[in-house]
Amino acid sequence: MKFQWRLSLIAIMLCTLISGCSTPTNTYKPQLSTTEQKQLQAEKLLSKATQAKPIASAELRAKAATLLMELGQKEKASQVLELIDISLLPPSLRFEIALLKSATALEQSRPEDAIRQLDKLQQISTAPLSREQKITILQTRSEAYQQQELWLSKAKALIQLGLLIETESTKQEIHDQIWSTLLNTSPADLSMQLQSGENSYYVQGWLELINEITHNKQLDTQHQAIENWSLLWEAHPARILPPSSLTGLGQETLKAHKIAILLPNKGKLARPAAAIREGILMAHLRMEPSSSQKPELLFLDSEAINTPIQLSAIVDEQNIDLIIGPLDKKRVTALASDNHIRIPILALNYSDAAGREGLYQFGLSAEDETKQIASRVWNDGAKNVAILTPDTAWGVKISQAFKVDFAELGGSIVSESTFSEISEYSTNISRLVATDNSKARYQKLRQITQAKFEFEEYRRQDIDAIVITALPNDARQLAPILAFNFAGDLPTYATSHIYSGSSDPVLDQDLNNILFLDTPWNLKPPSQDKLLISQQRTDTNSRFGRLYALGLDAYRIYPYLRQLSSIPGTAIQGETGTIQIDQNGLIARSLLWARYKDGTPQLVE
Repeated sequence: MKFQWRLSLIAIMLCTLISGCSTPTNTYKPQLSTTEQKQLQAEKLLSKATQAKPIASAELRAKAATLLMELGQKEKASQVLELIDISLLPPSLRFEIALLKSATALEQSRPEDAIRQLDKLQQISTAPLSREQKITILQTRSEAYQQQELWLSKAKALIQLGLLIETESTKQEIHDQIWSTLLNTSPADLSMQLQSGENSYYVQGWLELINEITHNKQLDTQHQAIENWSLLWEAHPARILPPSSLTGLGQETLKAHKIAILLPNKGKLARPAAAIREGILMAHLRMEPSSSQKPELLFLDSEAINTPIQLSAIVDEQNIDLIIGPLDKKRVTALASDNHIRIPILALNYSDAAGREGLYQFGLSAEDETKQIASRVWNDGAKNVAILTPDTAWGVKISQAFKVDFAELGGSIVSESTFSEISEYSTNISRLVATDNSKARYQKLRQITQAKFEFEEYRRQDIDAIVITALPNDARQLAPILAFNFAGDLPTYATSHIYSGSSDPVLDQDLNNILFLDTPWNLKPPSQDKLLISQQRTDTNSRFGRLYALGLDAYRIYPYLRQLSSIPGTAIQGETGTIQIDQNGLIARSLLWARYKDGTPQLVE
């Protein structure tokens, strides 16, 4: 049920109230339309009102005004109601007509007049208002403040309203409205009201709750903020019945007494697994709770466990509460279609199959980058794009993913090319931007005409931007060739492959103005975790170094897996990006944007 003022409801109440008035039933001629009948009836009511005593006159005018509102004659209805002095009326009629005046004002988008009528009603009322009357007044005030966009005043009215509502489902709706209204309120207004010292217990509790949430943007800190708030406001209505959007934040985090780390000790993935394992261990050692509360870590060699059934037996035997891993894509796919393991699994790769409940899939996916690049390119106004990628399996994968993402937005790929050998870079790029076509046309004209004439080489003009995927050494050679082929003025976007993780202002001068994305691990000042790992390892500032970040994030997010997947829009800021989980358990990362300036990456919005 929506708490909005409904003029039709008031009209019914009013007509019921004054149905005993002495207005005779009029018989209209059949040829009159319904509209004409209502118009004639309203005029007769107004005529009688001029001759009647105050109370009867008020009843007649109110009924006439209701008919005029139904006819769409809002201004005339308002004028009729202004003639009624509610101070001369008995309490019940005074209330109904004051509410009708307010409703009429709101219908005409005159919220100030609606508030004025309500204030006057409460000033002259001698008898206490009933709970139902208070509810109706607060509903009307709420709508008037909504029209004025006075969000804080609306929130206060709704807070009072919530205290009067007894039905839990309706109270929940009111709490949801309070929360959405507070979210609309400017931070400056909230801060001023919070510190005013004029708030009731109930208003102050709501304000402190919104303050905690808005000052803690990430899920992990929000969860802790709600726990802290709940300790101080145990009896507050928002503690007993939280807004729906906060219900998940208040639920208990995933408690794991024993975690199995399922990674390979040998094979082609052994070295990446070692870096991930080290990141997990660092996060475990730096976990805030005391060591007695920390989960026990059990390291398992994924190469020694062949089937999900074998893994299930180990889980049962060792009383494992959570699995982090595996890393191998085939093993993740096997777990995605298996139902033997009932505990949560935080896999470190993505399967080709749809995941089952309880399986969360997390990795350094190139698709996270292509989606963001496609969105950025489109929002920057580029609709026709050229793609340049390496002639490798991973280059093809990124190219295909970007084309799908950009097409979904409505964009077009007007040219694409790959590169492999350095000696062919110039040919690859001239083909990409079609400067080779202009040369070919010139040569053909020379052959036909045998004449000498000036020739100015040019590129195709239907390209709005260029998207490239290239490792640093390749990018340093490709960028000057793009400029030589008259594409230096085109906005250029790149995947994280363009950045090694370490700045080299001398070598990277040719990369200036290229916009790319990468992880906070590489682009932000080093965290304490990165500094500690860097004391032991020399490869933290490299593409390989992102694997330490993956291990750190995997351990840090596991307590919040359920909340992240069940509460839309929630996120945790990690070393690999801003982490979110969809309802299918797929983890996506939002990365940071940077632009090369003077050979050095500079963070941009």
